[in-house]
Amino acid sequence: MELQRTPLYEEHLKLGAKMVSFGGWLMPLQYSGLLAEHKAVRAGAGMFDAGHMGVVKFTDTAEFLAVQRAALTRYADDLEVGQIRYNRLRNAQNGIVDDILIYRDYENYLAVFNAANTAKDLQYFADKNVKCEPLGLHIIAVQGPEAEALVQKHTDEELAKMKYFTFIPLELDGIDVIASKTGYTGERGLELMISAADCPAVWQMFLQDGITPCGLGARDTLRIEAGMPLYGHELKDSWTAEQSDSIVGLKMLDRLGVPRQGYQVYDKNEKLIGEITSGTFSPTLNEPIAMAYLTAGLSRKNPRVFVKIRDKMAQAEIVNLPFYSNVRKKQTVK
Repeated sequence: MELQRTPLYEEHLKLGAKMVSFGGWLMPLQYSGLLAEHKAVRAGAGMFDAGHMGVVKFTDTAEFLAVQRAALTRYADDLEVGQIRYNRLRNAQNGIVDDILIYRDYENYLAVFNAANTAKDLQYFADKNVKCEPLGLHIIAVQGPEAEALVQKHTDEELAKMKYFTFIPLELDGIDVIASKTGYTGERGLELMISAADCPAVWQMFLQDGITPCGLGARDTLRIEAGMPLYGHELKDSWTAEQSDSIVGLKMLDRLGVPRQGYQVYDKNEKLIGEITSGTFSPTLNEPIAMAYLTAGLSRKNPRVFVKIRDKMAQAEIVNLPFYSNVRKKQTVK
């Protein structure tokens, strides 16, 4: 199957990005390098092409609300106009079909689907007789402590007045966008829904502002530090919402390598109790970290476990998520 391309594909090539296949799309893995891009987001501002995400409108509000109790883990009928809610789609076995964002617009509800799941999500709602209309909008995410101030240069709207998980329509130097205060990095910032034709102009605008372009590599290390789930890792069709919510953080105490998805987790008696769902070396914390699903609960009085890394048992400590966040104003691991 031929890989799809976002409206920014040519912009990525101009910048010398390393392109990879992701969720059926050809996407940038990195530009200047994962470490530099990661640090740019933590210290200033970085931008991501999220044009592969599925942006849709539910064309009949009554249809959508009629199935919400069977479809969603968090209901949407109490959302006020301009609010956004993180949600998950449930299958018949109470497993997770996808995690999505629900937007409450004046006349309709909107949603953002994960790229690899967009076709599946559209079919999921079609099977429930709920019509979804792709809006042809593509997302550029601007993230970091300086992100809001840099975007503010291009609009008369007072972005500081926006609350976390809300959205508004606005103009960026005359270009119509839908701006939301959401993100996937643990930093405050904005995700901007833009028409395909206008995406390159907005990208170039931000490049001229000195915002660092970032790829999928930095997105992954940032979201793991922030304890953000990724479908296929912390979320699966065979796991219930309760199982996914039980994911824990692991701080590696033995430096025997980086824990990766699928690595096995054991208790002190070498009994298999779970597996790593995502792992990385944290550029911010300068140590290996991981998220893990444990099938057996452990006492917080004895939070030590062992991760099998290349046939060696590396000791780890269970910690609360997130590892790092400037959104939740909490940093667990130091």
